[in-house]
Amino acid sequence: AIGLGIVFILLWMFLNARLSFWGGMGIPISIAGAMAILWAIGGTINMISLFGLIMVLGIVVDDAIVVGEAIYVHRKNGEPPLKAAVEGVSEVGMPVVAAVVTTIVAFIPLAYIGGTMGKVIAILPVVVIACLAMSLVECLLLLPAHLSHLPDLNQPRGDAQGFIGRMEKMHRWTSTQLERFVDRYYTPFLKHALNWRYVTLCTAISTLLLTVGLVAGGILKFEVFPDIDGFIMTSTLELPSGTPPEVTRKAVQQVEDALLRLAEKSETASGEPMLVDRLALVGQTLEEQLSRSGPHLGSVQAIMLDSERRGIHSKDLMVAWEKEIGLIPGIKSLTFAGFSAGPPGAPIEVWVQGYQMDDILAAAEELTARLRRFDGVYQIRSDYSPGKNEMRLRLKPEAAALGLTVDDLARQIYAGYYGDEAVRLQRGRDDIRVKVRYTADERSRLSELERVRIRTPGGHEVPFYSVADVEFAPGYSTITRTDGLRRVAVLANLDTSRANANEILDDLSRNYFPELKDRYPGILVAVQGEKKKMRESFSSLYVGFPLAVMGIFIIVATMFRSYAQPFVVLLTLPFGIIGAIIGLLLLGFDVSIMSIFGLVALTGVVVNDAIVLIERVNETFAEGMSFFEAIIKGG
Repeated sequence: AIGLGIVFILLWMFLNARLSFWGGMGIPISIAGAMAILWAIGGTINMISLFGLIMVLGIVVDDAIVVGEAIYVHRKNGEPPLKAAVEGVSEVGMPVVAAVVTTIVAFIPLAYIGGTMGKVIAILPVVVIACLAMSLVECLLLLPAHLSHLPDLNQPRGDAQGFIGRMEKMHRWTSTQLERFVDRYYTPFLKHALNWRYVTLCTAISTLLLTVGLVAGGILKFEVFPDIDGFIMTSTLELPSGTPPEVTRKAVQQVEDALLRLAEKSETASGEPMLVDRLALVGQTLEEQLSRSGPHLGSVQAIMLDSERRGIHSKDLMVAWEKEIGLIPGIKSLTFAGFSAGPPGAPIEVWVQGYQMDDILAAAEELTARLRRFDGVYQIRSDYSPGKNEMRLRLKPEAAALGLTVDDLARQIYAGYYGDEAVRLQRGRDDIRVKVRYTADERSRLSELERVRIRTPGGHEVPFYSVADVEFAPGYSTITRTDGLRRVAVLANLDTSRANANEILDDLSRNYFPELKDRYPGILVAVQGEKKKMRESFSSLYVGFPLAVMGIFIIVATMFRSYAQPFVVLLTLPFGIIGAIIGLLLLGFDVSIMSIFGLVALTGVVVNDAIVLIERVNETFAEGMSFFEAIIKGG
C-alpha cells in the first residue's frame, strides 16, 4: 500500500491526476490477475513469487505511463476523448506489445534452470509472465477505457482554494520544472552528446568496462544467496557415539548458559530484551532439513526480537554465541544456524572421495586444517562420525595352510557371539527359530577369546589366537558412498563481510587440491556447496540466454522491419547494468542470484524504453526531419 501510494504521488507530480491514478491502478490490477493465474495452476504465495511480482512492477507502470501519456497528448491536442484514447493506443500499442513480449522471452530461460536452484525458483518465471500478460491487457484495454472520459485539458480552470489549491500549485510547479529541465539541460546535453558522439560512445564503453572490472576484479563479490537477518538461532552439538545422556545434558546446559549471558550483554535498538524464548533439547536435534536423534546429540534454539527492534544481525550474534560457549570437553561438532534463503547447505562444501577410508579421513583432516587459515571461515567440520570401538580380526599367514579363509573366521565368530540357527519349530501358526551361541558370561569378557576354537575345513579345532590377530579401533557409524566411492564431506560457514566462498574455493582449486591429490593418489576432490549451485544454475542459461536474445531480436526486427535497429536495442542491454552494479557497490551489497534476476527484469525496462524511443524517432524521421533532429525530438 505504501509503495502504491508513492508510485501514485510520483506520477501525479508530473502527469494529470486522473492519468496518474489509473496508471498506478495498473499495479494492483496486474497483481490480482497474476494471483488468479497462480491460484489456477496450484501455486502459492511465497518469498520467490512475491519477489517476482516486485521485479515487474517497474515494467507494469512503464507501460501504463507510455499508453496514458500518448492518450493525454492526443486529448491535449483537442481531439475528442474517445478518439484520443483510440489514437493514443494505436500509436504506442505495437511498441508496448513488443516490449512486454521481449521481457516475457527474457524470463523464459529461468523456467529451465536445473538443479536444486531450478526447483526453488520454478515459480518465478510463471509469476512474472502471468503479471506481464495481465499488465498488457490492462494497459491496452482497461486503461484506455478509463481515460476515454478525460475532460478538455485546454479549458481554463478556476483556482481552487485550500488544500486542493496548494496541491494543484505544487503539481503545476513540478510540471514546469520538468519542462524547464528538459529545455535548459537535457536537450542541450543531448545535442552536445550527438555532436561528440564518438567521445560519448567511448565514454560509455569505458564506464561499462570499469563496471565489469569491479566484479571481475573481486571488488564487488558474488554470493549465491545473501545473508538474511532472521529471528531464530539454533545451535546443534554432537558428541561421540555412545556418550551417556547425562554428559550430553551438561554440554547442552553449557551452550544454554552461554546464550543467557550473551542476551544479558547485548543491547538492542529498542531497549527490549534480545531473547524472547529458548528451547533446549537432549537426545534430538532441531535442524531444519533432517532432524537426528541419539543420546549424543543436543540442540539449543533461541527466539529473538525482530531484526528491526533488535538492531544486531543474527550472524554477528551467532559468532558471539560461539565465542561465549568456549571449549566443550569431548565435543565432536558444534554448529550454528539461522534463517536461510534458497537451497540448504553450507557455503563451502568439499567432497573427498576414494576407496581407502584411511586416506579419505587423512585428506579431510588436512583440508579442515587448511580452511582454518582463511579469515572469516568458521564452524569447519566434516560429516564423518566415528562409531564405537570394535574388534577387527585378521588371518595369520599360517591359517592359509590349514585351509581357513576370512569367511570361515567371520562366520564362526559371528555364530558364537550372535548365534546360528540350529532348528525351527512349528508352534501353531508361528515359526520359532532356535539359535545357539555362547553363554552371556562368555560373551561379556574379551578374555574368553583365548578359549575360542576355530574349526578348519578338515574338521580339526585350533585356538583362535593361533590363526588370527585382533586389533581394537573405532568403527564407522556410517559410510556414505557417492558414485560407488566412499565419501567424506568437509563443510564450513562464512562471515561474508570478511570472506567470499568463490574466492576461497578458487584459491584451493589452484593452489591446494593438486598437492592434496599428489599426497593421496587414490582420492578425488569435488567442490560442492555454492560453487555447485552456481554451476547448476548457470549451465542451462548458457543455452537459454542466447536463445532468448535471438527471440528478442526476431520480435524487434519484425516490429521495426529492420535488421539494424534491433542491434541498437540489444546494444543498450549491457549499459543497463552500470547503474545496478554501482548501486550495489555504494549500498554495500554483493552480487547474488537475486540481483541477477533483478538485472534480467531490468532488461525488460531497458528494451521497453529503447523500443518506444526508436519508434518515436522513426515517426519523426518519417515526417521529414533530419536524422539528428529526429533523435533530439524523439528524446
